[in-house]
Amino acid sequence: MTGYLSTLGINAGEGRVGRILREVHQPYNILRCQGARNLNPIPYHAEYMGHKLHMDQNEKLGMFGVTHVLAVDGFSSKIVANVTMPVKNNLVIYDEVYRAAVASNGMWDQIRVDHGREFFLSLYVQEKLSQHRFNTNRLPYKQTTSSKDNNTKYCVSNLTCQVSQIGLERAVQSWNAHRIPGRGIPNMLAAGGCPQRISMELLPSDAEAARMYEDELGASLTWVSAFGTDPFSSEEDRQQAEQVFLQDYPDITVLFDRAVNNDPSLFQDALLCLINATNRFA
Repeated sequence: MTGYLSTLGINAGEGRVGRILREVHQPYNILRCQGARNLNPIPYHAEYMGHKLHMDQNEKLGMFGVTHVLAVDGFSSKIVANVTMPVKNNLVIYDEVYRAAVASNGMWDQIRVDHGREFFLSLYVQEKLSQHRFNTNRLPYKQTTSSKDNNTKYCVSNLTCQVSQIGLERAVQSWNAHRIPGRGIPNMLAAGGCPQRISMELLPSDAEAARMYEDELGASLTWVSAFGTDPFSSEEDRQQAEQVFLQDYPDITVLFDRAVNNDPSLFQDALLCLINATNRFA
């Protein structure tokens, strides 16, 4: 919360914010107190910004067709890239997470991911560009062990992705602006970027990287992922349905604000509106 306030230009002490939250958000505070903090028994170490890049996904909303993927620098703890998509997809993760992170910050010595297939394209390009890293003695990456109506599924995923992205962006900005005890503020720790920068020309586009991957390794990737089936036969039909929805719900930020404060009714109404509009024009 202090990080979120900082992104709005408001500087408030953690003690003061904590006292206020305990008063105005008692249900959340009680749940937080009851939950045991997960502690890692193995001390973590990253020597500098650009040493380790951790990429992982959150699929808690997977059944609704929403998946978040984040990339975090191990030294600064800054979230350097993120994306929200209906289904995990190699091309989207490479383009909007790995490629975006490297283009903005430089090359990381090592990428850390689990054994999911969704990171194959990112790992492939990381290995292809491994000679451009700051410390080439390290391994370029490590993998750790690790409804039936298509129209309705499509609408649920579409709206939930957009609404949850609002929360994810707020969380990312807040995290990067908050102070980690004994470490500092991620935005400030990562201000200089990675020691090694590379030209954007070295980073292939998602389509180019996918073709290179398939040609060199003889493997196949899912180029487009969808949750449900796109019901629209033309772009004009899609735009008409969106226009009907926007007439009633011009600002979906309100849907997020109400939902996270234990009032999902407006989001539910908006979802029904979108489903009806989609069925009308599909």
